[in-house]
Amino acid sequence: MLGGLLLCLSRAIPGSDYFYDDSRILAYVTVLVLMIFLNGLTMTMGVLQSSIWVDIERYYGDKLVPGASESGCGGDGEEDENSPLFPPSSSSNNNIEGDDAEATKSPPPLKQRPSSFLYTTYASPLAFPILYTTLYQLLFRFSPIGGAGNPAMGLAQVNGLRQVVSLFGEIYLVFWIGWLASVVVGVGFVLGEGGWLDTLNERIVVGLSSCFYKQDGRRRIRSQPIRREMNHVAICHASTFGIVTLFMFLYGSVRELVGRGIYLQSISNWSATQAGNSPLQVSCLTYRDDVQSLIDRTNERLIAGDDIIMWSEGAGRDEVITPDMFEWNTENAGAAIVPAYYVQAENTSLWWYNSMAMFQSGQVVSTYYKNHPVPIMEEGVLAGPIIPQTTSVAFTPKMSSLSYNDFRQEVSLKTSMAICFDFDFPYLFHDVSNADIVLGASQYWDSIGFMFWEHNIFRAIENGFTVIKCSEDGITGAVDPYGRVLAAVPTSGNETHLMEVPVESGVVTLYGAGGWMFGWVCTFFSPLMLLLVIWEKIRQKRVSPPNDAVAVEKSKQVIQHHQLN
Repeated sequence: MLGGLLLCLSRAIPGSDYFYDDSRILAYVTVLVLMIFLNGLTMTMGVLQSSIWVDIERYYGDKLVPGASESGCGGDGEEDENSPLFPPSSSSNNNIEGDDAEATKSPPPLKQRPSSFLYTTYASPLAFPILYTTLYQLLFRFSPIGGAGNPAMGLAQVNGLRQVVSLFGEIYLVFWIGWLASVVVGVGFVLGEGGWLDTLNERIVVGLSSCFYKQDGRRRIRSQPIRREMNHVAICHASTFGIVTLFMFLYGSVRELVGRGIYLQSISNWSATQAGNSPLQVSCLTYRDDVQSLIDRTNERLIAGDDIIMWSEGAGRDEVITPDMFEWNTENAGAAIVPAYYVQAENTSLWWYNSMAMFQSGQVVSTYYKNHPVPIMEEGVLAGPIIPQTTSVAFTPKMSSLSYNDFRQEVSLKTSMAICFDFDFPYLFHDVSNADIVLGASQYWDSIGFMFWEHNIFRAIENGFTVIKCSEDGITGAVDPYGRVLAAVPTSGNETHLMEVPVESGVVTLYGAGGWMFGWVCTFFSPLMLLLVIWEKIRQKRVSPPNDAVAVEKSKQVIQHHQLN
């Protein structure tokens, strides 16, 4: 219905076809439906986590009774005689007789609840983050959009946090966000006394001096031992989360400062390169009016001495691009041309591959086909059969010296390629975590090119390689293995952008060595966590709740008597 409405608008409003053409409408409506579905699943998991916190409160509330001979409000193992809600015991109130004496006696302890692994350990706040992480881990691997739009994308600009992906990947930040949400809810239940409608003043009074809490619209007696237990559970979870978060920031800060030895060094020495301080000269060419003009601009950059000349995604359109189309510069034998174009699939005229190639010295070095075409927008494009692979390429960057003339020195770098949407699928780069440079071509529409730039940062940090992107209607730039942005500029069509990228070898990361399994570990524990929650709920319900109506009534009489006196 929404798609039909937009189609009608696109036909009625002149000039709106760009925004409301059929493929865009279908893409936006599909994303909208997917977002509603994901938000529904997230809300369901959130309700499940909230119910666990409620069960924890009920669990501790049923274990102890008001006035039981446990530790008092002061937490010292004895009742506080000065507390208005803990009246003196019968032994210290000999002047109270009859019914009053009977009323002052503390009711006997109620039946203890059975022990619970879920409600008394660190497992209780982890249900939501584990299920939440599992959801996005499955999306990262099997959905047609990969990690696009996941909640961790915005954290790529947070220096202290983003470095942790070198340990367990972007999926760990999804887990961290889910953990944060769970802890906030748990602490909220304690501060809110089981009801979010209490005022701040009531929360302070209830938390420090009274033994009441709201439940089912009425006041109910609540013992301080219960209060202390609930505080203990929530504070332990919140403290653990805080310590882990502090470690994340410390690790990120240290890694970013110490990485490549930039700490307390001149900026000219930030890149411990294989060839001194001379960078690679890289140019990005976006599509103009025709492919021949693109070839002419490429030849101009060859004469200028560029080391890598990249085209934006699909810039060559459906023409077959070959190395003999270019005028190679013999003075720079290591110059590489990386065109991007569409290749017709074999035995069919309806299907195409979105491809990149690397040419050097008139030869084809490697070819790559896009693994994940954009759903709907690339409906005629086939998925590439091979994931990115590394190829050793010898570049010849120009060296500069005060005592000698400029000269070129050969530097061998392990190089790989990927196209646009491929960068939203972390699993594609597991086999190229040993690469030094990954070259990427992109073509976006509207403003999504700015939104997806963060994933280039995450892929670089996760795998320890440098990412160089050439984009049309997006961000053209480079990111080093530590997530530092070496160059970034918005580029559209008909542009030539130049940048210098340090010649850097890759960095070994825990993620590349197996840390990427973190998401699958959470996926493994998800059904176990669900079974544990279901089992605990069934087991707790089977134990008949204690009948504390008499105890509550007697405690009320005690409190009323004490307040009158």
